[in-house]
This record gives sequence, C-alpha cells and structure tokens, in this order.
Amino acid sequence: MTDPLYIIKDTPDRGRGMFATQDIKRGTCVISESPLLYISQHSMAENLAAVEALSKKNKKYFFSLYNAHADLGVPQDFGIIRTNALPRGADSSEGAVYRVISRINHSCVPNVAHSWNPKTKKEHVYAIKDIPAGSEILTSYLSKLMTRAERQKVLDEFRFTCRCEVCDVKCSQEYDAAVKRIEVCSSLMVSCCTSNNPRKAIGYVHEILSLLDKIGEWRKTEHYYDGYQIYAMYCNYTLAKEWADLTLEACRMEEGEDGENYGHYLALSQNPKGHELAGTRAYVNLANV
Repeated sequence: MTDPLYIIKDTPDRGRGMFATQDIKRGTCVISESPLLYISQHSMAENLAAVEALSKKNKKYFFSLYNAHADLGVPQDFGIIRTNALPRGADSSEGAVYRVISRINHSCVPNVAHSWNPKTKKEHVYAIKDIPAGSEILTSYLSKLMTRAERQKVLDEFRFTCRCEVCDVKCSQEYDAAVKRIEVCSSLMVSCCTSNNPRKAIGYVHEILSLLDKIGEWRKTEHYYDGYQIYAMYCNYTLAKEWADLTLEACRMEEGEDGENYGHYLALSQNPKGHELAGTRAYVNLANV
C-alpha cells in the first residue's frame, strides 16, 4: 500500500490543514474521496437527520470538522454543514461533506483544484502546481474570478480572512484590474463572434489568457475552449486541433482524465471538426493573430 501524499495536522493560525508528505508533481491526483455526508440544499431537516444516522465513528469525524458559525447560536451540526459542504458539480444544488477533503484550507492562489466526479461519485483533488514536500495543500472555494472586495464578501460568510498574496492590499490593485479587464474582454469576444469579427475575437482570447498567466489563475479550460471554437467555426482546423489539445490538457489538470468533461474534449482533440459549430462560417485566415 502506497503512503498517502498528505498528512492532516494543525496549522499555526487556521486550525487543521492538509500538508504534502512528499514532492507532488503538477497533474497528480492528491486524493479522491467519497462523501462522509450527502447534503440537500432543500431540506436542512433531512440533513440533520442524515447526521444522526451516521455511524458512531463517522459522527466523530463529522463533529471534529470546523464550525465557522459557532458564534451565531445555530446547532453545531448545522454550522458544520454550512461551513464544510461542497457542491456536487458546477451550479449543483446538492452538496457533500468530506472527512479529509473538508480539511483543506482556502487560498485565492491555490496549489490544488477540487471537483466532483459524477462517474466515480467522489470529490477529486488534483495538483495544479508542483507542490514541495512540507507545503500546505490549499484550494480555492470560490467558483470564479473575483476582485478582492468580492472575494472577501463571500469569505466573510465563513468568518475567514484570506491572507494570501493577492489579498494583500498592496498587491490587490493589479490583480483587481486584471479581473475587470478579463470581464471586459470576455464580453467583447462574444460581441465580436456575434458580429462576425473572428480576428478580434481570438485576439481577446489571447489577451484573457495572458492576463490569467499574469495573475497566476489556473482556470483556463473554458478560455482555451473558446479559442478552439472560434478556430473551428472559421475552418482553421490545424489551429483548432492545437487549441483542442490545450483545452484537453487544462481540463486534465483541473479534473483528471476521468473527469466529467474530459471525454468531450478528448473527442474534439481527436477530431477537431467534430464540434457542431465547426465550419459554420466562411473561412477566415486566423494564423498570426
């Protein structure tokens, strides 16, 4: 049996956390874990009943998790669920609490990404950077790019003040400016596609990716996919293949080869003409953009 890549131990200022026991390479699956408790967003009574139905051992695990809402006078099990539940998939109204993964602390500049895998019915955590032995393993619990003020508003609900480098007031101005510019570029890209101006559209995709690199943002799959779709739509199939490959690799880093979206991107990598939009616009040479 191989030794786990992590250990759970106390941190100086954030309760317990997950730490690397050895060097972890980018793209490695750090952990995949079945839920300790399934959560419904529609019935807290059902959730509390599910806690009561846990085995003695699992109940002990559950009540050892952090409760960020203890000062509100709510029941302990309610507070733990509200603090630790993760959605089971993007935009899902259903969630889950985990014995181990729920110990991973937040950072706006994480070194792992977590995602629900509907095939395995598990939460998977993948390294998005090389992680040196002894380093704390950190994920982002924010679902999208946000400015410092927007992030802190969400994190305040969990009584958490992030002290990562991009939350430092001195560093946040450049980061926030990039986030706002990315929002503008995303909107302009869509407008250019609608108005049949693919050269400008692909230019905005390149600018977005450059800004993401500048601020250290790891979530790039959707932007590579945007680029692929533009190239495929305008019959630039060699470039479409390159961008389908980039999309596939970004997806692999974020959710693994057994992830929900990996098969779709793999099919496009193997057949760049396979997208429903491929070839729907007259050819425009998008090389050298």
